[in-house]
Amino acid sequence: MLFLALVLFIVYFIHTFHYSRHWMENFEVTLAFSEEQAGEGDTLFLYETAVNKKKMGLPIMCVKYLASRFLQFEGAESGTVSDHFYRNDVMSVDGFEKVRRKLKFTCKKRGFYQIQEAELVSYDLFCRHTFVQKIPVEVSLLVYPSRMNIRKLMPVFRHMTGSCKTNVPLFEDPFLSGGVREYTPEDSMRKIHWKASARMGNWQVKTAEYTASTPVVILLNLESPGVFVSVDLMEESIRLAYSFVYYLSKEGVETKLVISGDEKYSMEGTGRTQIAAARRALALISYEHPLSKGEDFVIRECEKIRREQHVILISAAGKKPMQKAVSDMLHRNESLTWIAPTFSEYGEDNEFREIPPSIAKCLVKWRGM
Repeated sequence: MLFLALVLFIVYFIHTFHYSRHWMENFEVTLAFSEEQAGEGDTLFLYETAVNKKKMGLPIMCVKYLASRFLQFEGAESGTVSDHFYRNDVMSVDGFEKVRRKLKFTCKKRGFYQIQEAELVSYDLFCRHTFVQKIPVEVSLLVYPSRMNIRKLMPVFRHMTGSCKTNVPLFEDPFLSGGVREYTPEDSMRKIHWKASARMGNWQVKTAEYTASTPVVILLNLESPGVFVSVDLMEESIRLAYSFVYYLSKEGVETKLVISGDEKYSMEGTGRTQIAAARRALALISYEHPLSKGEDFVIRECEKIRREQHVILISAAGKKPMQKAVSDMLHRNESLTWIAPTFSEYGEDNEFREIPPSIAKCLVKWRGM
């Protein structure tokens, strides 16, 4: 019995020594996303591939890595979720074998996601010793903001333009006269039709057809209402900005997107190029640094806006300084629509409880969440 025990100890020692020296030899693990880019809500796959190019098998191999909790994997029992998702996959790889696993997940939130390192953990034949090796993997995924259904945005378009006389309800073309109507205090004096007013005995203003010729400036203010950042409101603002860029650019409207946040983005153009540039910039926005004041952002951009451009301001923040900045912009450019994502009737922290009439007529409270 003593001899048998001695033999077993020698075998165990030799195996453990040999395993510790050669378990990572000619063995590699790679990770890869099925796509490099995706949208919020899309379902993708993460491929884990283990290749053993030696005769010695690896009876127990654990592949561990850290992924974002916003990449929601199926089968969460093989990982733990906190601020991140800690994945732990166990496999057995024989000699000269390739093992590939296909892990399904859903992109729950826009952003840029990376897996930069994986940890390989293995055990000897008797599971008495643990062997650990960290390896670089460097895989990334860019998740774009989701796009809203055009039907949800139709009330906003109608607020901006009134009745639609073309395929897409966009903006007034002053050269396409559609008739006259009675003047209201909200109308600009520049729209008065003098001959019709003299003929009918009261003030008349020109009405117009609607075309896709007016350039649009989309100002995205990411200052959150209140003291703390309201991520839900900011994400809804980002989705709104992307949706407007998408639908307008797709119809050939020249759009300019200006983003105020931890960094400043400004891009303009039409078509697919503009859509691709905008959604990438929007996907990369983070809240890690303090955001600039919304009124400073509006004041700065006011000087750059041309009178013929229509301004879409997306801002959940709307206290008095912001209202003053918007009021000044209205004096410079009357064609302005302020879209304010809110959870309640009055907006967060009652920011929109008291607003002047000049702003009220261009304000749309968005409760589409």
